[in-house]
Amino acid sequence: MTGTIYYLCPDFAPPSAGTRRLYRHVFHLNRLGFNAAILHRKRGFVLSWHGYKVPVLWLEDSPKVQREDVLVFPEGMAALMKQTKDLPCLRIAIALNWAYIYINLPMGEDWKDYGITRAITPSPLIKDFLEWSMGLKVTLIGNYVDTTRYHYDPKRKKNRICYTARKDLPGAILNSIFSKREEIAGKYDWIRLEDMEEEEYARHLVESRIFLAASTQEGMPTSILEAMASGCLVLGFSGIGGNDYMVGSGRNRNCILVENGNLPKLGKALESLLSDLERDEGAYDAMLKNGIETASRFRDLEKEGESLRDFFLSLGVTPRADSHDPILGAVS
Repeated sequence: MTGTIYYLCPDFAPPSAGTRRLYRHVFHLNRLGFNAAILHRKRGFVLSWHGYKVPVLWLEDSPKVQREDVLVFPEGMAALMKQTKDLPCLRIAIALNWAYIYINLPMGEDWKDYGITRAITPSPLIKDFLEWSMGLKVTLIGNYVDTTRYHYDPKRKKNRICYTARKDLPGAILNSIFSKREEIAGKYDWIRLEDMEEEEYARHLVESRIFLAASTQEGMPTSILEAMASGCLVLGFSGIGGNDYMVGSGRNRNCILVENGNLPKLGKALESLLSDLERDEGAYDAMLKNGIETASRFRDLEKEGESLRDFFLSLGVTPRADSHDPILGAVS
């Protein structure tokens, strides 16, 4: 069947890895010859900061969903899953953060109650969690880190500590604490990565020496992988989902891993890191190299596209007859 694949996307304006991923999936699908579009709520709302130009429609315009179409719901849109459960089209979920899955559901209900029996995710942890908790069939979709934008250039590194603060506050709290430390204050600039176009965000990572991983709830820790690719020394929490990629000890150590949510320990670990770097700038070169190698596993954009193509083909959704698949060649 050649239907349209609609990715529902929240009307959330600030830059986030989650909404960027939804747009990128739709970009892939159109590039591969499928009919696909982003579906926002409010007419005229579009996200453009990430650079992916894709078809966008709006629920306010009441688009006519056909039987051969597919609706893809992010985990935060459980209410809309429920409201649309009687639509005859295929309906699947995309899960990007384990913490949002059940917090958006009434107690005693899950996605299968809303007619959803398939899900996709880039996170092995989320895949395992959904298969265990809901009995869903879950498919892993590839992940992508843009290593042309996020890359290591030692000449550009400055004494900067960067952190995100949209989900959790530890980065901002430590910024406040360390600003009072006379022996440290002034030696490092602190950069709060918030409400930035992606080009500016990437520039700060490329120029920063340290990235504080301050989120306690992550599925696929995109910000951590981008920081590693940019040659930042990563210090902080795994967010649980980061445990699939973050190695805190041994020959393959790629970060300084702190017990999830342990702010006191995070502060002391940062203090130790700064002291070590003052004594020896190259003290963490091996860890830095391992981090760059970890992120390099996700630099192939085509792999993400291939996994999406294979998933939707498995559902019986086919590209347009006149399309040309840049991976497979002509589609017959």
